[in-house]
Amino acid sequence: MHDFIGYILSLFQRGLHLAVPVLLLCGAIVAVCWFLFRRQNRPFPWGRVLVLLLLIGWLVLTVFLTLLRGEPGHRQWNLHLFLAWREAWNQFTLQVWLNVLLNIALFLPLGFLLPLLTRWFRSWPRMLLAGLGVSLLIELGQFATARGMLDVDDLFTNTLGAMVGWSISMLILTLTKRSPGWKRRCGALLPIPAALLFALALIFGGYALKPYGNLPDAPVITANLDGIQWELAFTPEDAPATAPIYRAGRLDRSASEAFAAAFAQKLRITFEDTYYYDDIIIFANHTSGDFLNLYQRDGTWEYRIDREKRPVFDVPASQVSPDALLSILDVWGISVPEGAAFALEPSGEAYVQASFTSRLIPADGPSVYGTLTCLLQEQDGASTLTSIENQLVSLTPCEERPILTPAQAVEQLYGGRSFAGTVLEHSGLTQIQVLSCTLEWIADTKGFYQPVYCFLLQAPEGEPFTDYVAALN
Repeated sequence: MHDFIGYILSLFQRGLHLAVPVLLLCGAIVAVCWFLFRRQNRPFPWGRVLVLLLLIGWLVLTVFLTLLRGEPGHRQWNLHLFLAWREAWNQFTLQVWLNVLLNIALFLPLGFLLPLLTRWFRSWPRMLLAGLGVSLLIELGQFATARGMLDVDDLFTNTLGAMVGWSISMLILTLTKRSPGWKRRCGALLPIPAALLFALALIFGGYALKPYGNLPDAPVITANLDGIQWELAFTPEDAPATAPIYRAGRLDRSASEAFAAAFAQKLRITFEDTYYYDDIIIFANHTSGDFLNLYQRDGTWEYRIDREKRPVFDVPASQVSPDALLSILDVWGISVPEGAAFALEPSGEAYVQASFTSRLIPADGPSVYGTLTCLLQEQDGASTLTSIENQLVSLTPCEERPILTPAQAVEQLYGGRSFAGTVLEHSGLTQIQVLSCTLEWIADTKGFYQPVYCFLLQAPEGEPFTDYVAALN
């Protein structure tokens, strides 16, 4: 099972622990009311009472899920409508889509039950106000208590869920009674759920038909960078250009588990626990401290080494040779392409990153691309290999596509359409120098590597940092 689904189920279970006592109390009140009705020889409205109990149970569960399940944090808000939908499109994983769809499903019971409880809510404007009002109260409560985000996307999806539930409820009522004009009324109730299903079919069908995937970190909104003064340290080319798209290949669940089993056998370790998320599977041994994070999108991985199995070098980390590292990697069955560039860079006070980088991508055949990084910890004149991050992938060219020119990519950067555009917008920076612009490749959601422009940026203070712009036209 996907671990996010397990987390959602655990939240519902915790919420039910709160809802059940409330419903038992309500049941005791219902028993008293039933007794009083019976003494007066009056019929007891069992149907309406059952609906009311279900509505109370939904309300308690919803309040728990939205206001009581977490600790207070920082007040946050999102005023960009459909931001969550655009992020879900870019990342296209189960978890991000469930965040959207569960917000719709959460308010389905409200829209379904209220028309059954009272005729007053069988009017769509009243139901619309009820769904919007309840959602707004929850969003304001989340903002006031800092237990969640005030989000216009949640307002929209919650209200949409309430209206879909209302449509289903009214369809059932109309089909049950079949009063004059019932076919026309049924037809008038179909557009809301039909529009939702049609929109979801377009989204998921359109994604399935796309030859390539989406870039997960691509911008979903245009940042306002008018307050930044840019300075170019080079003259970007403006001639038409093309670049290849490469296939890395996704790993399915069985292939991922087979890779982890082979990896564990080579290193003579065991993984006792496995955690499944969107594009990552975590193989763990909590006893020994071995952790392997495998990214299914392209087969890259990270391995944190058990303390007792970590290789030790009798020299400071800054003096560890590439041959010494390659000999360890070779024993573990980890290959590095010939000609990969070797570099040593500080990483904090006691750590050094040793990396092997292969950037040559011939367009006429498979090649290895990316970087393998070994994290070395230095202590008492010696160094220890603590973890390995392997982002080396074998790429096969698929198609040559037109791309933006470097000059056009610079304009995208200035216009707030870079991957880190919103970060730059809120960074407080007023001046940035663009040091360089190089063409690189990044994995998309379908296991292809798409071209992007990598910009090396420099603020007046601090270290240089990178930002990206999608290169495909």
